Amino acid sequence: MDDVPRPLRAARFSAREGRWIQTTNCARGIREPLPTWVRLVSWNVDFQTKGPKKRLMAALLYLQQQVLRCQTPAERPDPCCILLQEVCVGSFTMILTNEWVQRYFLVVPTSTDKWPAGATYGTVTLVSRTVPVSNAFAIEFSNSTMARNAIFVDLKLSVPAPPHSPRLSDGIVTVRVANTHLESLPRGAAARPMQLGLISEKLREYELRGGVVAGDMNAIGPSDMSIAEDVGLMDAWQHGDDEEEGYTWGYQPREQYPPGRLDKVLFTTRGGFAVEEPERFGVGAKTDYGDWISDHFGLATTLHVVREDEGIMMEM
Repeated sequence: MDDVPRPLRAARFSAREGRWIQTTNCARGIREPLPTWVRLVSWNVDFQTKGPKKRLMAALLYLQQQVLRCQTPAERPDPCCILLQEVCVGSFTMILTNEWVQRYFLVVPTSTDKWPAGATYGTVTLVSRTVPVSNAFAIEFSNSTMARNAIFVDLKLSVPAPPHSPRLSDGIVTVRVANTHLESLPRGAAARPMQLGLISEKLREYELRGGVVAGDMNAIGPSDMSIAEDVGLMDAWQHGDDEEEGYTWGYQPREQYPPGRLDKVLFTTRGGFAVEEPERFGVGAKTDYGDWISDHFGLATTLHVVREDEGIMMEM
């Protein structure tokens, strides 16, 4: 069963029943117009620094108010997908009990027993309810000694209708979004190419419009500089690995290793959608107690579905 996709179910919170309920993953009853774009937000929220529960609560509030501009839990976010890494087992319930999350998001997974065996922290994906999820699954990396995985969600989005068209859209497509935390440290260098390669294969399946993976890629050495290209993915960051404005780790606090661009947004090259260059967030972000929310900065971008004729025009 090594590296075999394991099915997951997205879940939504039922206020009437007061609990999280698994969805069918079939996205039935889709009503147009669906969004033609979705915000993608990725953040490693640091499992090992003290106060993980308080820091995760602060991270969720920061995402709500500063990143997605919802000043109260009653405000609905734009279509979005939040990818969290290093959520520790003991603070996982902070996500499920958060009022804003309960009101407006699907969560994958809703239990830490869906993480690899022995994991003390892991990945969690939140999808706003305005974006139908038609499939979800995880791949546990067989070559990982750190219980690492990738979580995939298939999102239904609309192709924009041509100008002056009476149609609501030019069709509905599926875009796959992966959330991952690749193997850490210099000793993980041999594992990371295989792990990203497995993700790339799943993002490039034929029936998809394409795919995006974001998360902590642990890109710390020379061998990491080319692995995205080697597995057929493009980097949404346009300025190279030596541009300090792209660095996402090593400042909060200063570490024994030099600062670097550990976190990335990568996407397939087939066309049919576009990914904006990501921007950092969480720079200087602290809890009410004065602690850094995370040792990583987060990344935020927007994925746009484009018509095939638009793609041709863009290439010209």
